[in-house]
Amino acid sequence: MLGRLLSLSGLSESRCSICGIEFLDEDQDYICPDCLGDIRPFRPFEHTRLEWISSYRVFGRYEGALAEVIKLVKFKSAKPLAKALGEIVKEHMEEYIKETQPDMISWVPLHPFRLWNRGFDHNREILKGVGVGAEDILIRVRYSRPLASLGRKERAKRVRGAFRIKKEFIDVIGGKRILVFDDVLTTGATASSVAEELLSLGAEEIIFYFLAREE
Repeated sequence: MLGRLLSLSGLSESRCSICGIEFLDEDQDYICPDCLGDIRPFRPFEHTRLEWISSYRVFGRYEGALAEVIKLVKFKSAKPLAKALGEIVKEHMEEYIKETQPDMISWVPLHPFRLWNRGFDHNREILKGVGVGAEDILIRVRYSRPLASLGRKERAKRVRGAFRIKKEFIDVIGGKRILVFDDVLTTGATASSVAEELLSLGAEEIIFYFLAREE
């Protein structure tokens, strides 16, 4: 990385975005190992019903180091951190996969315009860090601005009909239990929209794994 080369030459310093300590990591120049180590699963969560979804699990709260890393991945295009997040949640997610035994695993995709702008799909990259096989089932056909500031009703309106199944999977998902990965659970509108589309084309059951949950 350019930042690492500058740091080695003494022209620049790499500092952790959370604690500010100087560091030089071989994989990424954003968050120090100590702050990454603070990201741990949080239990228990109060589960609320999500329409069309039979069950779901959340790794942690959207706060502290976890929230900061997610923001860096999504809004600063810190791609190496996506893999690091996957490695952090690996054991927790694999536990849920073993418990639920899904037939297929996929993720909530970015709209093509946002994918072009960011250069990578963060959810897909996180799953690569987890190391599980995942199918590229979905495509986002409806673009919307970031939903973080919107209320439940407006979010639901924005994501209604936003997803479609790729043609090559229409005849594949019938009767399947599908686990879908997404980064942040807020109102559940996006997840419910995805689940409704999958069920409408014959999937038997939809379950979700979320990286973080906003309270």
